[in-house]
Amino acid sequence: MKKLIILIMAVSISIAFNSCKKKLDAAPIADETKGHVYSVSELKVIASCTNSCAHRFSTDAYLIGVVIADELSGNFYKEIYLRDRYNTGGIHLAMKASHCNFFIGDSVHLNLKNYDVNIDSQTNMLEIDTIDFEKDMVKFGSGANPQPIVVDISSANWTNYLCDLIVINGAGFLPADTNQIWADPISQTSINRTIKDCAGTQLVVRTSNYALFAQQKTPKGFGSIIGIAQAYGSTNQMAIRKPSEVNMNGTPCILYHKKDFEDVSVTSGGWTQQSVTDPSVTWNPSTFSGNSFAKISGYYSSANHNSENWLISPSLNLSAGVNPILTFITMAKFTGNTLEVLVSTNYTTGLPSTATWVNLSGFVLSPNNPGSYAVTASGIISLSSFKTANTRIAFKYTSTTTAGTTYEVDDIVIREN
Repeated sequence: MKKLIILIMAVSISIAFNSCKKKLDAAPIADETKGHVYSVSELKVIASCTNSCAHRFSTDAYLIGVVIADELSGNFYKEIYLRDRYNTGGIHLAMKASHCNFFIGDSVHLNLKNYDVNIDSQTNMLEIDTIDFEKDMVKFGSGANPQPIVVDISSANWTNYLCDLIVINGAGFLPADTNQIWADPISQTSINRTIKDCAGTQLVVRTSNYALFAQQKTPKGFGSIIGIAQAYGSTNQMAIRKPSEVNMNGTPCILYHKKDFEDVSVTSGGWTQQSVTDPSVTWNPSTFSGNSFAKISGYYSSANHNSENWLISPSLNLSAGVNPILTFITMAKFTGNTLEVLVSTNYTTGLPSTATWVNLSGFVLSPNNPGSYAVTASGIISLSSFKTANTRIAFKYTSTTTAGTTYEVDDIVIREN
């Protein structure tokens, strides 16, 4: 009799297991001939629409991508993050229930029919809520290795990275947040810890009290941290997937120079400017929404003018550097010549023509055509080829009688990477 009961129980468990498995696999693989496969950038446009437009999909449409964060560590609950297959960004997928059986590296598709796509008013993150993953999501591959995007804490384009997998290099926790628990499961309190980069720019790292690593300690030192870019209100933040992706065993970073113009001066800190062709066109301090920066334009007296003006840094000693880098922010408007960024190792004073200058490349400038003063981070520019005791950086502005871009420059930082 016992054997019969055991046999019946085993058959029942097997049937139940296979029934659940079939339920998870019930959603058909996306038929791209029957519905458009949307990118994250396309979904952002839909979610941002405020006129007579629908955020809900009424017909078959699909989102296909790779899971970049899952529930395994407990730091994310009833949610996963997905990077679309076009690599245009990440999206937050809130689930109807927990334990959705989709893990980092899984390739999945979601049928968007009957779902709303929105931008959360508190987090500013793109999301789809209350997903019935058993009905509308299918895993069709695994083992992908999505790589984090390198982002500076001070990035002016933080909203572009929301919900995506990022890595911050050259950062460390504030002394008050070093060697502290990530969160407090005993008092059921999620905790914000703060990291800062070499320039002193800070970023919140938020951890749920349900994280399995909550009572582990934050590391000491400087290095890298990988996680999901998030925000809450006006505060940028990130959430890690697991502590092993926080590698801060390096020594504190070295800051060679920082110019943020918050003293409302263009020439403080040893900076100089040289007007080559038109002394009326100069770099001037300007302030907008409480933020100060340097601004220049070849347009005055109701006309554009021929001009050439250089904003030159003080002499910087990079001779002991290992991997010195330059970063900055620009804003621009109106058509005209592109701002140049140069470096010299033999300039002392006077006109720039008295020295040898090398044009730097590989950085990003704010678009100036048509231009709308879009705040744009330069990205990392290596100065490894210019490690001398007299290294200078210069921003060269030019305009003509037919076109003159207005450029704004801010947060110039030279540091070790």
